[in-house]
Amino acid sequence: MNKSGVLNIPSDVSEIKVQNYINGQWCPPTTNKYLSGWNPTTGQQSYAIPDSNNVDVDNAVRAAKSAFPMWSTTSPEERAAILNRIADLIDQYADELAVIESQDQGKTVFSARTADLPLCSGYFRQFAKCAVEGFVEAKSRMNAPCTPVAVTQVENSVLQSTTQHIPSGVAALITPWNFPMLMICEKLAPCIAVGNTCVVKPTEITSATPYLLTLILQAAGLPKGVANFVFGTGVNAGEPLVKHKDIRLVSFTGGCVTGAKIGAMAG
Repeated sequence: MNKSGVLNIPSDVSEIKVQNYINGQWCPPTTNKYLSGWNPTTGQQSYAIPDSNNVDVDNAVRAAKSAFPMWSTTSPEERAAILNRIADLIDQYADELAVIESQDQGKTVFSARTADLPLCSGYFRQFAKCAVEGFVEAKSRMNAPCTPVAVTQVENSVLQSTTQHIPSGVAALITPWNFPMLMICEKLAPCIAVGNTCVVKPTEITSATPYLLTLILQAAGLPKGVANFVFGTGVNAGEPLVKHKDIRLVSFTGGCVTGAKIGAMAG
């Protein structure tokens, strides 16, 4: 963001140098190694992507874990306000984001602008509303205290059980190439709406708009450590993320073979 408060969204994907986003800061991979991003229209190398490893992943998870006590106890109204600001910024820069999405992924600008990006902002608005009003049956469920999930008590010889919906901890969000920004928004919005923190690992094939999303998250005022982005391959970054001892949830969209491996690694 420049001094006038305007985000610096480039007009061409070749102007982007993707960096990891950890604890509210953009940083290079610890190895200083990068992968090549390719423009599917020209077949030419267009930008650089961090080739992150387990050290980068651990830094991101530790940042998310540190942010969890604060974020999980932030009021639903405060979380909702930030989610709505994220949605507003996505809408404000939708034209620019659509161009970059097209250059990076290969879909038309029209498709990205009229389908993907409205859904991106829509997810944040939807879950901002859910954070305040409740997801299904109980408007107070987002205000549930951090107590055991199942509470059982005997009252007048009748066994009663109450389920409380509480944040779980740090989530790993792993997304595919075909909807680079949309799939992140679909996972990220509900994750942070309910008070979880996360580490996002976008595919290394299409990392441009996921990186630009980090600019939006910071501009919207999302506290540091709540959402961290680590870029790189599944082997070098995705696997150590899934296996990390402090990851409580894994959300993965991708191939069946990879999904089966992740399921086995996650236990």
